[in-house]
Amino acid sequence: MHYLPLKPRLQRLYASRSSSEHMRWHYEHRREDSVLYHPSDETACKHFGTKYPEFAAELRNVRLGLCADRFNPYILSSRSYSIWPVVVTPYNLPLEMCMTIPFMFLTCVISGPKNSKNKIDVYLQPLVDELKEL
Repeated sequence: MHYLPLKPRLQRLYASRSSSEHMRWHYEHRREDSVLYHPSDETACKHFGTKYPEFAAELRNVRLGLCADRFNPYILSSRSYSIWPVVVTPYNLPLEMCMTIPFMFLTCVISGPKNSKNKIDVYLQPLVDELKEL
């Protein structure tokens, strides 16, 4: 497994003038209608905001989305090998920024000859520890 720390990349978002002003977008452009325009408009994000109102009240708090999917790099081979890239995306940014490659942070690459799905919690432990620290 390869782990790439998330904290320095999030710090860079706030250190840069061009991106720091956009890190408040999710707070300043809230939508109350039922139209899903941005990942922060999801029911789960709104539920999180009602469950933790202190967190939701601070506009600089970072909301993150996590995505992991397995693929076999040897498609035409009978080799049993899998790779799991784990990507974290800050949902604070506007839609045209948050779903683009510069703001999709590759944090883990889990690889091995067997399917790692059963041990995914073990592989994600460094990320969980870093998120707890943040």
